[in-house]
Amino acid sequence: MGRWYWLIAAIMSVVIFAITLFPSHNAFGVLYVLVVVLVADRCTPRRLHIVGGVCVALECTSFAIRHYGAPFDGQYARLALSLIATIVVTILAARNRQARDALAEQARLLAHADRIATLGHLTASIAHEVNQPLSAIATFAQSGGRWLRRDRPDLPEALACFDQIKASSRRAAAIISRVRDLTRKAPLAHARLDLPALIEDTLLLLRSELATRGIDVRRHAAPNLPAIIGDRIAIQQIVMNVMLNAIQALETMTDHRRLITLTLAEDEAKHRTIRLQIQDSGPGFLHLDPDHLFAPFITTRASGMGMGLAICRTIALSHGGTIEARNATPRGAVVTVRLPVLEITS
Repeated sequence: MGRWYWLIAAIMSVVIFAITLFPSHNAFGVLYVLVVVLVADRCTPRRLHIVGGVCVALECTSFAIRHYGAPFDGQYARLALSLIATIVVTILAARNRQARDALAEQARLLAHADRIATLGHLTASIAHEVNQPLSAIATFAQSGGRWLRRDRPDLPEALACFDQIKASSRRAAAIISRVRDLTRKAPLAHARLDLPALIEDTLLLLRSELATRGIDVRRHAAPNLPAIIGDRIAIQQIVMNVMLNAIQALETMTDHRRLITLTLAEDEAKHRTIRLQIQDSGPGFLHLDPDHLFAPFITTRASGMGMGLAICRTIALSHGGTIEARNATPRGAVVTVRLPVLEITS
């Protein structure tokens, strides 16, 4: 929870406490519910209970100071109503927070399951990508051995082979690392992200998938794009899901070039926002309203679950961004993701 919210809540509590010390102002104790509501979205249920308990204690303290030794009258009824309101609001707010935390956890688990399903679909593609550097390692190892076994060993050529072995091993390790990252199940970890580099890493995992289906990819990135703040794996999941949808849409196309175009630029309509646009030359959204594409369980594929775009929307919203889809002209589909840039504070 931000320090400003704690400060505002503390000031409100002190002001309400002071007001209830004045005659005929006991009813203002009900305003403590505003303190509970203020902090409800920004602290854990345990802390929320503590805040509610402090509010109840302050209310009872002010009443005891003002009415110590006074006879029982209607003031006690107003105190009881204020206390009940504060306690009930605290309990309801805590339960609401627990429910939202549980929903967020279910969304995270669903996103993880979607990544695992995606990797299952890409198993052959990933295996091919890993096999390429492994084959290169074996080839350069044999070549290096031959250069060294000559009557007059050629050390420069052998060293060049060893350099190629090192480069290929690093490439294989990078691919395995990317796959391992996609399989991890962890809360969102927001950090500085370079979108062009992230897209290149995603395309590397999809390269065999694209090559097998004869799909060309064009990339257009504006120079000097600012970084964004977000979770690398979550943003990569958006790109991969949209790309896989485009690949599947292009599979049946035989009458024209299969092409996916990725465009990265600062959004002219919205300040301090990066726009990622993924457009394919497929049939577009033929039978579905694009406004409903991001609803769960909406799919055009017989084997699809219809959760990919719904998860993409959840991820985009959790990053303070948006995602939308429409039909392109004269053909194809366009999915646009907008994400806020990293704000540099001095």
